[in-house]
Amino acid sequence: MKDLRYFDPHRRATWLELFFDLIFVVALHAAGEILSEAHEGHIGVQQFLHFVLVFLPLWWIWAGHTIYANRFDTDSRQHRLSTLLIMLLLIVISAQSSAGAQEHYALAVVCYCGARLIISGMYFFSRRKHHDGGGFASTVGTVFAVGAAISLSSVLMKPPWRYLVFYAGIVFEMAALVLRTRRLHVVPAHTAHLVERVGCLTIIMLGESVISISAALTGIAWNGSNVIAAVSGFVMVSAIWWIYYDSFHLLEQRKLATGLSILYSHFFLFIGLAILASLIRHAILDDLDPGDFRRLAAAGTVLFFLGKQYGYYMEVPELRPYLLSNTAAVFALTALVLMLPLGVGAMLVGITATMICYVLLNLRYRHLVRGRKAAA
Repeated sequence: MKDLRYFDPHRRATWLELFFDLIFVVALHAAGEILSEAHEGHIGVQQFLHFVLVFLPLWWIWAGHTIYANRFDTDSRQHRLSTLLIMLLLIVISAQSSAGAQEHYALAVVCYCGARLIISGMYFFSRRKHHDGGGFASTVGTVFAVGAAISLSSVLMKPPWRYLVFYAGIVFEMAALVLRTRRLHVVPAHTAHLVERVGCLTIIMLGESVISISAALTGIAWNGSNVIAAVSGFVMVSAIWWIYYDSFHLLEQRKLATGLSILYSHFFLFIGLAILASLIRHAILDDLDPGDFRRLAAAGTVLFFLGKQYGYYMEVPELRPYLLSNTAAVFALTALVLMLPLGVGAMLVGITATMICYVLLNLRYRHLVRGRKAAA
């Protein structure tokens, strides 16, 4: 137990974890390319679902490793080598899955299941490192191993059954962790570390949004419309940063039980961020049908705010009235903007304005934030 970072009162994310985040964002960038291509001005439902289905296993590898490191990280050689191998597999998975080629399906699935089994093995190797006699580690390790076996069996099947079975393995793991929350309560999440981990990944993804703006401006003829779109996009990213981090420390001061509410909700938040980043790019290039832009903007906004708000709603009950009213207000304003007969650039400006409105609405509970800081 002495070598566990879990018991370090001043614990921070390790350099290896930050490296892991960068690899994940590289994988996410490859998946995000699915949304960057507008086919004759359109991004269809099938294309959007393709992105979500590619993103899900990549994110679940990151989440599974984070759950492990949060409780069992020793920064040992074994831990480092296992993590680096997972990162290598993550790169291979993203390269194959984003290509979408049927002949690469088996390779992507084998690499994914290999990463899951490595994480499972890490749990079994660490099962005596906590006071619960290995119950937590054995439970999670077994769940991950069974889920990987289910997903791996999909390579023996034909479409569409192979896809259903593959994702059934992921759903099994996610649901089993929720149903086994009593076992997970035995070793509570390290709150400060978990909050920092999701916060670090979010800030890296916001950086990817800025890179998307820069890439869209490369090689195009600058004019008033794309300059306004680029400025609006950067202001939107800045407002999202403010919305996300303004009261972030309130989560750090809570005692999380399993931490699943934070991890699971961030799946939706990350999807929302990826969609909004894609929309900024399309607004600058002006290559997307306004109807498709409206639907994706609505989806991105809803997913971002649901992902952001759920953790606070569950873990900071005193914020619930503000969260509900502020979110309802920004949804109403977004709906109004999207119902107006506006062009893509004007809609982006309107959505940016709704984000700024949420920043201003947050000022209503600044007294709670100050009170928490004073108590700390």
